[in-house]
Amino acid sequence: MAATTVSDLRTRTDAAWANLTRQLQGMEPHLERSDAPGEWTTREVLSHLLFEPGWDPVATLASFSASAPPLVEIEPGRTNLTDERRRMSLAQLVGALDAQRRAVQGYLESLPEGELTARKARIPLFKQFMNTDEVSLAVYVGAMFGAHWDNHAGQLAKIRKAVGMPEAA
Repeated sequence: MAATTVSDLRTRTDAAWANLTRQLQGMEPHLERSDAPGEWTTREVLSHLLFEPGWDPVATLASFSASAPPLVEIEPGRTNLTDERRRMSLAQLVGALDAQRRAVQGYLESLPEGELTARKARIPLFKQFMNTDEVSLAVYVGAMFGAHWDNHAGQLAKIRKAVGMPEAA
């Protein structure tokens, strides 16, 4: 049965990944560009999606609990841009994101179906748009690696347009 929830999550996160990577095609020369003054650059968007240096998505997911949901703080609006990330190529940034994505999918595939919905965390940020701060593992993954990535793919589409590139195919 885990295949049902995992399959649904994989479909959603794979679609977000495809959207994100489409927007990044040909963007290597535009890593330091934004769509408007004061907006994030392509590099900043990708660094934001990677979260803070050393962040381990599987460790975060493993901390979710059915009996004692941990507090998971997410600070929106942080680019998490470091000197190391300033030196990374587009391929390296994309590779780091893909490694996170694959690790998350592998972890989800290792869990029984019931754990995907029973294990939860308290995430204050989610209360703003989900009316609850207690979310399941499945909801978290769908939000962070689906909706969140899609949202930032839209931001990258604006940068593409601002630098004169065609819409991503």
